[in-house]
Formats: sequence, C-alpha cells, structure tokens
Amino acid sequence: MTLPKLPRIIAVALTAALGVTGCARPGTSPGDAGPATGASPADAREALVRSVDALRAGDYTFTRTGAYLTADITHGAVHLPDGALLELGQAAMMRVGDATYLRYLIHGNLEERDLYMKYRRKAAAPGQLRDINRVYALLDGKHWVRVDEKRLAAAAAIEEQSGLDSMPTLPGPGRADGPDAEALIKAVTTARRSGDTITGTLDATRVDPDLDLLFSDPTYLYGPRAKAMSYRAVLDERGRLAELTVEMPDQLASQPPEPADPEPPVVITISQYGRTEPPRAPADAETLPLIGYEMLANDVD
Repeated sequence: MTLPKLPRIIAVALTAALGVTGCARPGTSPGDAGPATGASPADAREALVRSVDALRAGDYTFTRTGAYLTADITHGAVHLPDGALLELGQAAMMRVGDATYLRYLIHGNLEERDLYMKYRRKAAAPGQLRDINRVYALLDGKHWVRVDEKRLAAAAAIEEQSGLDSMPTLPGPGRADGPDAEALIKAVTTARRSGDTITGTLDATRVDPDLDLLFSDPTYLYGPRAKAMSYRAVLDERGRLAELTVEMPDQLASQPPEPADPEPPVVITISQYGRTEPPRAPADAETLPLIGYEMLANDVD
C-alpha cells in the first residue's frame, strides 16, 4: 500500500523541527556534549571524564606503551571479578580467582647468573642450591609459575635493582582501571572537542609518580613544560575512551634551547568493552620456591 504524501505545510513544519532538535547518534542523548566541532571546553572536559566510566565495570582489553619509566603492556585483558592478565613481552602476570601467576625471565644475562651462583655457593646449603636451579628452570620467560602476590610485592619493594620494580599492578577489586587512564584524565587542564576527538593539555605534576605513567619527577626533568603536555583522546561511538595519547616534551629542563628528540608518547588503547574473555589458569603451573622471591628482589638485568 502506498502511503499518502504529507501536505506541504506539515512537511515544512517537520523539517524545521528536525533542524532544531537534530538527530542523536547511537549512544548519545540530547543532553550529551555531542561530537560536533565547537563544543564548549566544559562539555569537552565532561565528555572526557565520562569516557572512563566504563572501565569501572572491569571488562575490557587494552594496551599501554611508550614514555619514560612506563612498563609497556603489550596486551591486557580485564574481566573482573574472575581475573586479569597483563603481558609485557617475556614477562606477564595473571590473576585467576584467588590465584596469581607470573611468567618472567630472571637473570637472563649469563654473567649475572654466574655471579649470583658464585655468591650463593659460599653459604647456601645443598637444598637451597637445588631450589635455585629449580627457580632458573621455572623463571625462563616461557613458563607460568604460581606465586604469592604479597611476597611478590614485598620483593619488588626491596631497595635493590629488580625488574619487578617496573611490573604494573594487576587490576582487581577496587582497582578496575588497568591502564590508569583515569589518572591521566584527572590531570587534564584544557579540553576542546572535534567529532569524537578531544585534545588539549594536562599537568604531569598532578599524576601520581608511583604509577610510572610518565616520569617520577616531571618538574625536574622537563621544567614548566611538564605542566602543559599535549594529549589526544579518541572516543568510541558510545562515548567510551578508545585511545589516549600523551606527547612528551621535546626538551629537557637541563638542555640548551635547541629541541631534542622526545621520548615516545604514552599510548593507551582500549577495546572489547563488555566482551573480554576471563583468563584461564595454566594447568601445568608449579609453585615458586620461597628462595625465588629473594632472587627476584636481586634481579639486576
């Protein structure tokens, strides 16, 4: 059946109404800041703050790379409360339920391994040497080993040179934001929006240095430039954060005025909201011997 044509006066009125209200894109409402160029700075900032709300559900996949002191997370999978996985090249950490697992290459430098064995042979009992050799077999960068997360954190906190110092904290109850994107967004000082992209500056001195996201002492390293670092955030079709890039200043505070090659930017990508599979416990994971934590605390690679 053919529908009758609308009278001209009704069609004109309908067109005018549409022109006033506009058409909302999926995931937005008339009250949203919207993707249009020229959104006010307050609206752009509010959209940026809301973009990380979905992380609190603890169900997403992410990566985080670049920058000074940053531990590159080449793959992160968060599915709370079931567990979380962080991969950093040959190193990885995983929590499945109440169990924590580590994949790690310890004393990969053979010279350092020989020095450690020479030191241990002077005082170690035969049983300890056997456990040390077992630790080397387990922490080869290929096998998962079950660890005590509290002992692992204590080993990382010891004032020694250890690769554990740069290992990120696994997401869990009360800490669903694995990439620490919200910590960066809270440091934003200016925001302007064009479509799904928000750009502006952030103050690195407002970011917790213990997170190792940027650098431990930004004012010392970059001077005033640390307070106005450029960022670029991209939102997905539902206003959730999909990518966040923070550029490093191109000059150190101690350098002459000529620009230098900057550190790589921090780049965070987030995807698979609500569709990330929970990690699975490795079936053949052995338990790390107690002496393994001492060895990890002195891993000076």
